[in-house]
Amino acid sequence: MLFSQSIIRILDKYGELGKVGEDEFAILVSEFNTIKDVKKICNKIHRCFQEPFKIMDYKIYIEVNIGISIFPEHGSEGHELLKYCYFAMNSFKEKGKNPYAFFDKQVFDIYCRRILIENELKNSIFNNELEVYYQPQVDILSNKIIGVEALLRWNNKKLGRVSPEEFIPIIEKNGYIVEIGNWVLDKVIYTIHNWKEKGIQLDSVAVNISPVQLKKSDFKNKVLAFCTKYDVPPSLLELEITEGTLLEMSDNSIKVFNQLVESNINIALDDFGTRYSSLSYLVSLPVSTLKIDKLFVDNIQYEKNKILIRSIVDLSKSLNCRIIVEGVETKAQVDILNNLGCNIIQGYYFSKPLSQKELENLLITTKFCRNKL
Repeated sequence: MLFSQSIIRILDKYGELGKVGEDEFAILVSEFNTIKDVKKICNKIHRCFQEPFKIMDYKIYIEVNIGISIFPEHGSEGHELLKYCYFAMNSFKEKGKNPYAFFDKQVFDIYCRRILIENELKNSIFNNELEVYYQPQVDILSNKIIGVEALLRWNNKKLGRVSPEEFIPIIEKNGYIVEIGNWVLDKVIYTIHNWKEKGIQLDSVAVNISPVQLKKSDFKNKVLAFCTKYDVPPSLLELEITEGTLLEMSDNSIKVFNQLVESNINIALDDFGTRYSSLSYLVSLPVSTLKIDKLFVDNIQYEKNKILIRSIVDLSKSLNCRIIVEGVETKAQVDILNNLGCNIIQGYYFSKPLSQKELENLLITTKFCRNKL
């Protein structure tokens, strides 16, 4: 009652108040000259509730969050405008910023797409929408493919092809990454088995691992069980984590990695040098491969970038790690990297990520060389 009376006094003749929920009210401002007028009303409401209400000997504080939608700019139906008010209010409540917010169509569209992606991902495995692509890793000294990185792709019936940069953060956030990650591991290790049967030999196949997967107590057993299931030597598998993942790793996760290495599985550290993780992790974590990020390669013509890459190469040699450089796109970059001691290259200069069939055709029918791709 105190709340509604306070709002009515503020509104005066400028608007009407209605109750729409247990602790939710709707205000209809039917006439205003500019958006500034609406903002003034919101600011008055906010200032009113900064002071506590006194009930007997108690002080009651009320927190107010306001979402605003405008007719006809945001919608023409009452229920639609009210829905947009809720969205504006809740989106800004999460961010903890202003006490009021106007509906933003662009933000709403992004939100709706994210919800659609989440819903469609639930059945992505059952609907056979997921596929693993493989990007070759090339030894420029021998001019041969020595390994590949497995990359998840998703082609949805409603959304079409969705970028991994868009859907992978979503599956990590909502927990789908565990089920989908296990599907990827099963698929990749089964593919390694098939390649062995066809006489295709690679030094390693890298699979990206999420920090969410590492927190699962049965992760190590899952990986080794897949290797046993398909009779694949663990030494052919390389689990790839990012520097960002290092920051989330617990002592137990490091222990799991040590156990995997003892089982002959390799560990690769992706995006090396792009984050703020401590180099001390390279001592506690048994890394076998350091991957230099595209960020360094894009500006490799500058001397400072060359110095950084050369330092990473020297560090890798001291730690007995191999170096793979990602994002290589030009012959000039290949030549500079070769001079810096980086001989394993991954990027569009040699090949884009390929489907399993495309990669098999490349490996079986050609002796790898630049002109044949």
